[in-house]
Amino acid sequence: MLILPLHKPLSWATWPWMTTALLLLNVCVFLGPQAGDRQAMADVQAFYYSSGLARMELPAYRRYLVESGRGNELADEAQGKDRAATPALAQAAVNDLGYRDYLQAHGVGPDDATTARWRPLRTEYDRRLDQIFTLRHMQRSSEWSPRRMLSAAFLHGDAGHLIGNMLFLIALGLLLEGAIGAWWLLAVYVLGAYGSAAASVLWRWGEYGGGLGASGAIAAMMGAFCAVWGRQPVRFFYWFGVVFDYVRAPAILLFPLWLGWEVFNLLTDKGAGIAFEAHAGGLVTGALIGGLLVGLRQTRPAFLADAPTPQADDRWERAQRHLGRMENAQAEALLGELAAEQPRSFDIALARCRVARNGGQRTVLQRHALALFGLQALDAAQVQAQWSMAQTLSGEGVALPADIRASLVAQWVDLGSLQEAEQLLALPGEALGSEAQAQLWLKLALAHGARGQAQQQRRLLARLLADYPEQPQALKARFLLDNG
Repeated sequence: MLILPLHKPLSWATWPWMTTALLLLNVCVFLGPQAGDRQAMADVQAFYYSSGLARMELPAYRRYLVESGRGNELADEAQGKDRAATPALAQAAVNDLGYRDYLQAHGVGPDDATTARWRPLRTEYDRRLDQIFTLRHMQRSSEWSPRRMLSAAFLHGDAGHLIGNMLFLIALGLLLEGAIGAWWLLAVYVLGAYGSAAASVLWRWGEYGGGLGASGAIAAMMGAFCAVWGRQPVRFFYWFGVVFDYVRAPAILLFPLWLGWEVFNLLTDKGAGIAFEAHAGGLVTGALIGGLLVGLRQTRPAFLADAPTPQADDRWERAQRHLGRMENAQAEALLGELAAEQPRSFDIALARCRVARNGGQRTVLQRHALALFGLQALDAAQVQAQWSMAQTLSGEGVALPADIRASLVAQWVDLGSLQEAEQLLALPGEALGSEAQAQLWLKLALAHGARGQAQQQRRLLARLLADYPEQPQALKARFLLDNG
């Protein structure tokens, strides 16, 4: 499930500066201090096995599990599996604070000689772990550490983790920072980091492991957004499986949806490796802060009351939905309104052509196509759209007016769409004057030459010379061929 508020466009007037600073800090931490941690962790784990530490600590780990009431975790051994060959012991050596305390208190046994060999290896292993930035700053289960509870909110496991969180950060930051101000936004992020971390520590107390990521703090921004915007209708995007759309609804209605989704996953998807309890804790923390800000009148009514998405955007989206459903009359009615307001819009003109083509309206298609050809193409995709429509008209037996064909060829050559320009020039249509036709072939040939395509240039110059020998451009073609 994905629910993302997209209520206001991003502009310099509404730019969320504190949100941007938080985004940059997260990115810089990931690309800077965290950059080599994945490889460093792999090297440390390799040392743990190759040095013999895993083999020496295995008996102590078994005793620790039994004495701490976790003897059921030894079930794998009863099935003949080597515990040291699994990741469990290596993970415990890093994240299980109880196990590390047990080792410090009891050693590995069973004799002093084994302990003497073990202790310097363990010291070196711990030293290498302490050099890994992420391990020094991530939150650890069953441990209250205010420093780690905050620093973990700026760490990420991989690029996908970072990108997903930053998308939500910028979308929510735009709406929340404008409504409460930059410093209150920072307060929500920081307090949300603590609230989400506290929820995770409480829920997972007695377990071993770790947590990192900005999602708990961002969840607090989500909760604060719901409380601050309250019953104000907002526009958001939702995605459930194969169903997605834009809708408008009061912001406060998103809170039970978000919170319910996190609680549902917390109770049913225990193996996901995602701290759903931290998300839920962040949501509740943020909602409480947002409610307090509303009560203290620390919100900005002018920003909250600002106009939502322009009506023209909504009509375009509705027209696209009608077009996708082949509801041509409804689509054309909306597109006609938009075309009257935005007569130079390439996308609207192209959509009207598609509606007419879908409806088999040849005369209407010809009229809309001519309007499309009268617009300046700005890139190769728009050139391709115009060329496709020219082919459609040709297939319908409609001759393209000579002046429009000449104008399109010249524009496409300037944009570098030389193949489409040549095909259009060769397409049947109203006859161009011989001199105009020769001039276009020369322009096309010179464009190939400017791009270093000598063979194509010579081919077109030879055609110009053969087809238009009496035109002045033929003299230029002869000169270029003789001196090329």
